[in-house]
Amino acid sequence: MTSPQLASSLAKFAEMEGRHPRLLLATASSVEEKHHKHVATLFADGGFDVDVAPRHSDAQSIAMQVIDCDADILLLIRTSMTAEDRVSVADLISALDALDAEYVKVGIVGHADDPAAGNVDFVCDLEHLQTSDCEALIDYILAVEETRVAQHI
Repeated sequence: MTSPQLASSLAKFAEMEGRHPRLLLATASSVEEKHHKHVATLFADGGFDVDVAPRHSDAQSIAMQVIDCDADILLLIRTSMTAEDRVSVADLISALDALDAEYVKVGIVGHADDPAAGNVDFVCDLEHLQTSDCEALIDYILAVEETRVAQHI
């Protein structure tokens, strides 16, 4: 069930962009793949168009998929601090920069104390992930989009 606040924010985004906000969901390692369905469903139910990066994708292929699917957000599931990351946050950001996609907002679904938190735009705590996170994320994206639009007027 979408809250009135979220529905209003989604409508405002759709008016500005002509579509729903789009995110690409990827995982840092195979440990996180078990969370794919939960996270994708939550954001899809929250009004996002959700694309999922194929398993075992590297940073360059994920960045290219972000461009191909015209994503506004790249969401990396990164729950294990001990697993060997197949995809690091730094590599993802570098790959996006190389494709001139610095406008894409990068976030982590994991733990608030993730050491990479300072390098991304936002962190969603997996243990407390709920629809209100969708609301906050839409509000954040709207603020960014309104600023971008105002700069071009």
